[in-house]
Amino acid sequence: MKHAKNGLKLNNDAKYSSHVFRPGQSREGFGFKEEWPEKYGRDLSGEALGMKKLEGFKEVDQEKRRRKIAERERKKRRNKIVYIAIQSVLAAVMLFAAAKIGENYKSNVAGREHHQAVRELTGNSAEPVVYITPAREVPGYPIATPKRIEYPAESFPKTREDLQVYKNLNDDFKFWFYMPDSQLSYYVLQGKSNDEYLRMDIFREYNHSGCLFLDYRCNAKTMEGHTIIYGHTMNDISIFGELRDFLEKDYYDTHRYFYTLALDSVTMWRVFSVYITTVDEYYIETFFRTPADYLDFINGLKNSSMYQSDVELVETDDVLTLSTCYRLYHGADGRLVVHAVKVGSSPML
Repeated sequence: MKHAKNGLKLNNDAKYSSHVFRPGQSREGFGFKEEWPEKYGRDLSGEALGMKKLEGFKEVDQEKRRRKIAERERKKRRNKIVYIAIQSVLAAVMLFAAAKIGENYKSNVAGREHHQAVRELTGNSAEPVVYITPAREVPGYPIATPKRIEYPAESFPKTREDLQVYKNLNDDFKFWFYMPDSQLSYYVLQGKSNDEYLRMDIFREYNHSGCLFLDYRCNAKTMEGHTIIYGHTMNDISIFGELRDFLEKDYYDTHRYFYTLALDSVTMWRVFSVYITTVDEYYIETFFRTPADYLDFINGLKNSSMYQSDVELVETDDVLTLSTCYRLYHGADGRLVVHAVKVGSSPML
């Protein structure tokens, strides 16, 4: 008896035991006898066909397998839906942000063009002013003579006739705000509330940049006590955007004076305080019970300044405040504030 390597035992009595087995021929006629050692206990036919599992292994739960496959498919679909939703939201946010940027840019350009056009409605026709002290009798008692101030009327952007044009456009026009050596040269309106001209121009049309407007509680004609002007901080430094330059000491030192040009008078103001604050600090108070309360208030404005000032305030001083947004430190509640005291006034040309 001989054993082949494959474990098959050949029958030596077979007539054709040495015959070569060819494809397509049945081996039953050649006397082959297949045997498998019993110690392995395996069913060759079952293993070869792959129809059964080895003995001792648990049969596969086809229903459970089907549920797992279905759950995986559902999870894939959910993940795909979530992915598409996230991508859609991100795309919408990007489109919205792009639209807002475009809208703001368009609004800034429109606002800048509007204010430039309004400035050019009238021209500067003022002649240099020469002040002559009239002859008068010397008083019989010593009297203090206030310091005489000559303003540069020849450089003013508007004359009395020019201002009348803006008054005819809108009766809420109060005066023209002007600071030399800067872009701060705008009309100032006053509405019935502080929201009226927040996004509206002198033509009473919507304008994203709005305009400079006076606090509705203030007396625009006399500008006595505490007066406040509001304006937006635009990225192109229009409106009150240039007030941010006051945070630089050099700019503060070289831009201490500005003017308000009204139909009947020119008023000169001297800056004495600049600082960053929030809406929680009520720096826009306009009513005071006593002159002492008012003096305490304006001295508090002075003491809040980033830079020291040589201005000495008294309870009869008139103060003008410039207020604008400043989001760098405090977000939407942040404010940049500039305070100035009235130096003197003169009739408008």
